[in-house]
Amino acid sequence: MVATGMFTVMDYVVLLATLIGSILIGVYYGIFNKQKTNADLLNGGRDMPIIPTSLSLLATYMSPILVLGYAGEIYSYGTLMVETIFGAIVFVPIAALIFMPTMYPLRLTSAYEYLEYRYESRVVRVLAALTFTIQIVCYMGVVLFAPSLALNAVVDFPIWIAVVVMGLSCAVYTAIGGLKAVVWTDVFQMLIMLAGMFAIVIGGALQVGGYSKVFQIANDHQRIKFLNLNVDFFERLNSLNILLGNGIMVLSVCGCQQTAVQRYCSMSSLKKAILTILITLPLVVFTVGLAALAGVVIFANYADCDPITLGFIKRNDQIAPYFVLQFLSSTGGLMGLFIACLFSASLSTVSSGLNSLTAVTWEDFLGKIEFFQKMSEKSQGQVSKLVGLIYGLMCIAMAFLAANFDGVLGASIVLNGSVAGPLLGVFLLGLLVPFANKWGAIVGMLVGHTITILICVGAGILNIKSPTLPFSVDGCSDSVWESVGNKSEIYLRSNITVNPVMHEIDWPKKISTVSFLLYPVIGCTICVVVGIVVSLITGLLCPGTSFLISPKQEKYVHPLLAKLIRMFRKPGSYYNGGSGKSLELSTSYSYSNGYPSEAPVQSSMTGLNGTYTKRSSSLGRNLDVGPKDSMTNGNGKASISNGYVNNGYKET
Repeated sequence: MVATGMFTVMDYVVLLATLIGSILIGVYYGIFNKQKTNADLLNGGRDMPIIPTSLSLLATYMSPILVLGYAGEIYSYGTLMVETIFGAIVFVPIAALIFMPTMYPLRLTSAYEYLEYRYESRVVRVLAALTFTIQIVCYMGVVLFAPSLALNAVVDFPIWIAVVVMGLSCAVYTAIGGLKAVVWTDVFQMLIMLAGMFAIVIGGALQVGGYSKVFQIANDHQRIKFLNLNVDFFERLNSLNILLGNGIMVLSVCGCQQTAVQRYCSMSSLKKAILTILITLPLVVFTVGLAALAGVVIFANYADCDPITLGFIKRNDQIAPYFVLQFLSSTGGLMGLFIACLFSASLSTVSSGLNSLTAVTWEDFLGKIEFFQKMSEKSQGQVSKLVGLIYGLMCIAMAFLAANFDGVLGASIVLNGSVAGPLLGVFLLGLLVPFANKWGAIVGMLVGHTITILICVGAGILNIKSPTLPFSVDGCSDSVWESVGNKSEIYLRSNITVNPVMHEIDWPKKISTVSFLLYPVIGCTICVVVGIVVSLITGLLCPGTSFLISPKQEKYVHPLLAKLIRMFRKPGSYYNGGSGKSLELSTSYSYSNGYPSEAPVQSSMTGLNGTYTKRSSSLGRNLDVGPKDSMTNGNGKASISNGYVNNGYKET
């Protein structure tokens, strides 16, 4: 029962081939198929192929935490978590319908550009971009550390060497090859990941005697679980919590998270962008199903002789590497394939994160500085490559922190849960609530982040462990008992609840016991509700704040909502921030297929001090004056800054 094995030459060959193959793809796109400008590096020339981009989206979220964690989850708690598939089936199409008709025509590089356009506030954009940056840097460190720990567990390979080699490899091919290198290495790494999981699924089933035997054993030991219809938000897992929690995460990940927005905005048409997201759906269903099957197969092999109870491993997320070491290491290359599977999952997630961080850093921060704006396109591309390398080094540093401090993995879960919900909320406010303004967005986002972080921290302090399903050691062989010693103590451990349920916790502490799946739901709901309330209050009471969306802003809400607004709008008054009085705005806009077209349109605005007329495209670009030019009215000049009229005229 004690897992023994060794890394053979073939295992090293498989592992090194994965790393070298990834680097060579980056070298090809960085040197032979040169990616010079930021348009190439960050958007792939906006002409990416559909299938590879779909596989890249899938690989981005196939982190080693998922590969290791799904097997451990099913091993300890059963198959109920597989119902996340239903959340994906329902909410991926919803994400495509809500976000892409508005986001894609804007041709964004950073998802957070949209927030500045919609709310006319740089603060909202910077706040969201900073939150995303901090979250991803911390999370990438954990993702980088996980496969290094697995490699150390099976062959005692130094963790720091694995972290540095993997981190530098990823940073180099991401920096020099840009989005195209990331997408095509993701395709390569996705194939390695699938091969590693197939090795477990096939090899493990053969050990037991076939899949019918696998499912019979799992069912006899209560591991086959579906449709827990309890309505209890404090229960760790039930069908409602899984659907709501995973649904909100899917909306965030597929709709407005930078890694997804960057990819679907790199497609050549809206139709291709939507198709890319929809093709990802069956791939997600297949991959999650395969990971779940791997967990069931592993449990069937240990159903009557649990290595956790015996003390051979300490955590359920160590069960997959332990299984591979015990049962698959005798076949040359299979252990190397499994470690390569974990490395590929890490590389694909980290490379996508690095490329997204580079895009956000350039578009939301560096690109706004005059020094960088004056650079040639080639020089700007070189700066972006350097930024990618710097983020790679930061992720390596975070991986070492993950190695030295307990609870960093828990901290990454806190970050993901507290960030995804409020960020989704601020996008939904902008798209679906026409009167939402910058004050509602800022306050809603801050309150959402604060409350979800407090809930997560409270859960960490309480440190409540949910009871696992029972384990057994009744089928252990004599050789196993000889290796562990105290047989009576182990039998005693196996016959008690693994993690006994604690006594009922009183309010307000009880809120910290809410299911971890609902963290993003809470954050999103709070952000939207607070944002609506604050927007209503400030829209009615604060001078200079528009209560209704202007025609210029229609392209930043969902097209169906914009059409509804146009049906009911009458020529009316919009607040003049300069004089405290209203000005009449009549605008002619051109629409094509429900979306604003690029045709020049004309706007005329009459205020207390005169009238001016301007020409602009329906995507908001001024065709007559630049951002720093001036526009003449009846009595003088009204300056324009960042596309907005000051000195008495304000478009809101």
